[in-house]
Amino acid sequence: MAPISSLDTSLSDDIIYSASLDRTVKAWRISDLKCLETIQAHSAPINAVVVADNGVLYTASDDATVKVWRRNFGNTNSCPHALTVTLPAKSSPVKTLALNAEAGVLYGGCTDGYIHYWLKGWFSGQLQYGGILQGHLHAILCLTSFGNFVVSGSADSTVRIWIRQQDGEHNCAAVLKGHRGPIRSLAAFPCRVVDDGDQDGCIICTGSMDGMLKLWRISCSSKPAPGLNLVGSEYIEL
Repeated sequence: MAPISSLDTSLSDDIIYSASLDRTVKAWRISDLKCLETIQAHSAPINAVVVADNGVLYTASDDATVKVWRRNFGNTNSCPHALTVTLPAKSSPVKTLALNAEAGVLYGGCTDGYIHYWLKGWFSGQLQYGGILQGHLHAILCLTSFGNFVVSGSADSTVRIWIRQQDGEHNCAAVLKGHRGPIRSLAAFPCRVVDDGDQDGCIICTGSMDGMLKLWRISCSSKPAPGLNLVGSEYIEL
């Protein structure tokens, strides 16, 4: 009944999840496009939805919470998704989510510029609060995470690259400046720097409300200290 704000798919379960500003999440079966369930998920508009490989569903809302839902496979009742836990985000609306399945970390970006993160527990859907990544001046509008990297885009027109260290702490390795408007979307993937065998890195694509698409190449070195250390960045304007 309102704009759709986020989508994610669980191909193994044949489901598309759609989140809406009408405060609901809908589960659609891909094979026949049938709506299987409407989840009355939050008390305010929903901004992001992410589903894990094990079927656990995460939703983020303007009500300043992230909710964790477990699907009851084979359940014939009208509510196959059950609420497992509600994660508070310190009274700030949560605008975006990123799940690093490999590391077992869930990140939530908020309007106050903070990124909260939760660590996966022993049981499915169990999460423990990890802390806050602080540095952006305005709302976090997009997030992605892979390997040791967390990349955040903000309404302050910057992109920050955070690196998760072996002890679980996060360091801001770089602030990417070049856009003249809020960073609304981003995508990132790992790469190798071919001219230096000791360097890892990543490619980041950022889309901004300034109408520009920028492609960034980030080079990092693992030599000086545990974890990764930024050694350089450059971008191409598209």
